[in-house]
Amino acid sequence: MARYPVILLVALAGCFGAQTFALKLVGGKTRKSESNYFSSISRLQTGAKDHPRVLFLGSSLTGRLPERPQTGNLGCDGASAVITLRAIDEGLLPSAEVIFVETNTLSYELEGMGRETAAAIRSDWFKVGMNVPNLGATARPTAFAYSWLESRRNREAIAGAGESSPFSGSSGFSTLDVAPRLHDPREERLVEEICGILSRLKYNGADVRLVLLPAGGKETELDLRIARAVAARTRLPWWDMTAGIPADAIGYTDGRHMDAAAAAFVVDALLE
Repeated sequence: MARYPVILLVALAGCFGAQTFALKLVGGKTRKSESNYFSSISRLQTGAKDHPRVLFLGSSLTGRLPERPQTGNLGCDGASAVITLRAIDEGLLPSAEVIFVETNTLSYELEGMGRETAAAIRSDWFKVGMNVPNLGATARPTAFAYSWLESRRNREAIAGAGESSPFSGSSGFSTLDVAPRLHDPREERLVEEICGILSRLKYNGADVRLVLLPAGGKETELDLRIARAVAARTRLPWWDMTAGIPADAIGYTDGRHMDAAAAAFVVDALLE
């Protein structure tokens, strides 16, 4: 009977070792999993772990942006930057020297999108996963499989892309002067909360920049109203990356999310 615990321990050690080896092969993190929830948790547990100089906050639109040195991607699939802004404001996630906030989906918070992700950030398992990646979402077997498939698709998209960035002639960041009129108290409360968090981040030394990312299909009137209200009220640097860009200049994988080549152009333009 005594040999069975030994066999179990040896098997667990072997699995743990294989998992550790696989993590090293992918740079210590995976980028995609079988659901919005696990994809988001994986990014959150690993994206801010090493306290990068630059953070990207947003939805799955942001989650598609490729990594660059000293950057962390905290894109939450099926949610918005409000989730991570609150977490940073509460000290659950670290801040950074530069923070890019995707504004396309801020209005999602009005529908409570991303509640499960927000709750997970406050869990003990989330904290353990940040400190021990093998026990986090990034080391799940499905995460390795989905990340490998995504990486393969991205390599093909980048190989077929041109060398000229569609943003090379853009005016870049500016400030938005006119705030749109909000339609109800719920919108007002959300905008006030977001503006308050952004102001505190700026007060504490972060260079906060607001971005409207290219996305297939036009944003709704509500999406744009909330985004522009936040930009105008905070007077933070704002870049509508959809302005002045030819419709065929950006490629999309599913009609909504940028392909790998377009996402790379976006990141490089933002970091210039």
